[in-house]
Amino acid sequence: MSVNETPSATAGGVRQPGYGRPLRIGVWGPGEVGGAVIRAAVADPTFEVVGAKVRRDAKHGRDVGELAKIDPIGVYATSDRDEFLALDLDCVVVTPAPAAVLKGLDDDVIALLESGKNVVSTAAYHNVSMPNWLSAFRRSPEELLQACHTGGATLHGTGVHPTFIVERLAMTMAAGMSSVSHVRSVEAVDFSSAGAMWGGLHGLGFGADLDTLSAESPVARGGDLYYGDLTGNVAHALYGVSSDRVRVETSLRGLPATRDATIGSTEIREGTAAALHLIHRGFLDDHHFFTNEECWYLAPELIYRGDHLPFDGFSGSISYTLIVSGEPAEMRAQLEFGPHSGHTNPITNASVRAVLDAIPAVCSARPGVLIDDVSPRYRHDDRVSMA
Repeated sequence: MSVNETPSATAGGVRQPGYGRPLRIGVWGPGEVGGAVIRAAVADPTFEVVGAKVRRDAKHGRDVGELAKIDPIGVYATSDRDEFLALDLDCVVVTPAPAAVLKGLDDDVIALLESGKNVVSTAAYHNVSMPNWLSAFRRSPEELLQACHTGGATLHGTGVHPTFIVERLAMTMAAGMSSVSHVRSVEAVDFSSAGAMWGGLHGLGFGADLDTLSAESPVARGGDLYYGDLTGNVAHALYGVSSDRVRVETSLRGLPATRDATIGSTEIREGTAAALHLIHRGFLDDHHFFTNEECWYLAPELIYRGDHLPFDGFSGSISYTLIVSGEPAEMRAQLEFGPHSGHTNPITNASVRAVLDAIPAVCSARPGVLIDDVSPRYRHDDRVSMA
């Protein structure tokens, strides 16, 4: 199914109660993910795209559809923060570059919330209560919550991972267990065509000397903002504990290239990192309850999908392994994205679906911070009725 054929984001194509019109959305940072959100939202009658905030002046005044690589939609992007804040929007989808989290994103999100705009973000805000190394330099959870109440708005962070893979799939698996002692999630992705994404291959650590990679490396510190938040969410889902009880240990290692290689425009020397293995381990006191592993590699030079996996047979460029340990048995799942086509890669598309699915619920929620909830839910079967 192409992006322009995507079905309605809400179950059964029915909008949330209280909205007899399309939900008016704007996109803050229409890059790869933001552009995919625009394409999917334009194709979905649940939504109306009415604005976009761009960073570069060169994009100011451009048609938002053209920026998203579709036909013009008669809506024009702005680089002016105040002009965007003045728009009448039900929800803003925030999809900036990861580095924006370090460069004042909290101030922008608070301004959006205080102006009465609900916010769904793919960068940070998956768990605003989770302490990490950046906490001292960011706005506090209390400030974010206060902004929600000031503007009568709601904040939600979502995406493919965190959110879809662990909070939804793994936690749904965990619901079939009597008790859970440990959850392991392994993401394996071929980055050989990533190009300038995430700051480029060298920025991530590919091609680095192995002894220079550690938990203090930029990619590991950046990962804390995603996988550290995720660790706190798993603890809350499994054990009902607050984030301040969770201890996270991070490690990063490189696996060496066996020869000199050129990946796109990036030179990888023999013996330098052709794959990265980033691990976040979650602890409650001495109980190691969660392990998240990111295996990012450069095929065909080095294909690495993780150690001691229960499954063989992976063949695609994007794969996941989930293992839930406990009683009465260990539960295992293998997931792989096969060949794909169209504007959007599968990881980005899964993030887009999570975003669009969340918007009606976020707009209908009372002010505050919204998180995913995989608790069982039920509804009447409207396919049957009394004569």
